[in-house]
Amino acid sequence: MARSLPAARRRPALAAAGGLALALLAAAPSPAQETGPLRYTLKTIDNEAGVRVILEFTRKPAYEVRRDSRRIYIGLKEAPVEPPFKKKDYDGNVLEKIKFVDGVRTSEIVLYTGDDFETFSTFEMGEPFRIVIDLRRKLAPSMVVGVPSAGGPPPGTRAPATAPPAAGNAPPAARVPEGGPGAPAGGTAGGEPPRKSFVVVVDPGHGGDDTGARGPSGLMEKDVTLDVARRVKARIAADMDADAMLTRDTDRAVALDERTAIANHNRANLFVSIHANASRRPNARGSETYFLSYQATDDESRAVAAIENNAMGLEGGVQGNSSLEMVLWDLAQSAFLKESSVLAEIVQENMNDALGVANRGIKQAPFRVLMGATMPAVLIEVAFISNPDEEKRLKDAGFKDKLAASIFDSIKRFQSKYGDKGAR
Repeated sequence: MARSLPAARRRPALAAAGGLALALLAAAPSPAQETGPLRYTLKTIDNEAGVRVILEFTRKPAYEVRRDSRRIYIGLKEAPVEPPFKKKDYDGNVLEKIKFVDGVRTSEIVLYTGDDFETFSTFEMGEPFRIVIDLRRKLAPSMVVGVPSAGGPPPGTRAPATAPPAAGNAPPAARVPEGGPGAPAGGTAGGEPPRKSFVVVVDPGHGGDDTGARGPSGLMEKDVTLDVARRVKARIAADMDADAMLTRDTDRAVALDERTAIANHNRANLFVSIHANASRRPNARGSETYFLSYQATDDESRAVAAIENNAMGLEGGVQGNSSLEMVLWDLAQSAFLKESSVLAEIVQENMNDALGVANRGIKQAPFRVLMGATMPAVLIEVAFISNPDEEKRLKDAGFKDKLAASIFDSIKRFQSKYGDKGAR
């Protein structure tokens, strides 16, 4: 049994403990010390429409954006700020250089634009906090590309014939015309109806000669994905204040690069690619949701990516792309890593709850169709078409409607979480 100390001996012990506590409190950093200087990183992504500049901060600062004829200023209303560099030359026709100008109470990041610069837009992203500035070049390709429907392409529009390495801008959260925020902004080109503030591109996997996987009874993946994608689009059109478009609305081949190019051209907030899985094991079942990574989560994920990448004859999975190019795309998509992960989690949760399919989890893999997406992007393997039982379910209209409802609910939840700007 422990004995209590005499009172005389307890008092020094208590005093010592109190002194130690005071010393620890004094040594503990204050909230101001914990936050420390404001730091940020800066990366740029070139595309055929211009240049995207991404500023990622250690915390959200008070800031303002303004411009004059040749410069864009991001004023940071706090100090101190530790920049990654004081000046960096880009020597481009759209972006010439970026400078950091330190001040006593405020600092500025200054973007010097080139002769080919026309206008810009900005938006925010969270977790971590980012400011994204899209610099638009003069005579840039139209940012709204018509996707052919069952009746053929709309007059005067066409899908891009070739896919740019990383095309597109984001939907403007704060477009600042020449002359400042109060200047009037122009309408849409060609008298087109104004676009919604939230745009989703749904990508039905495969198509045309590329049938994708085949089920034991001959059901083709390309037909399943198009059916489900059409159902998702119809739900978005009916029940969301959003625009939805398909990368294909007929049984036709679409290059993997062209699919994300369509999303980039249309400044989509989300890119959702729909597929059906296959395995040599006939009892493999369940759904999986992927987002991009140069490194696959596991060997099985790597194999799935290799199959999907090879669907269009990409030997080795990434024909024409060196390892360095894939790493660069991985870095580009990493600007949306958090949001892609959040969307993948929501999709997987909804699929499991609504359909009662086996949860195979969220995974990462180097899917070519996700490379180049300048927005949050996921690839969904809705079920195993190679499994006789799941193939039978994929033939059922009711089951496909449930799949579409789960994907739609996921998109709606994502929009609710991030607002009309989404993650863009």
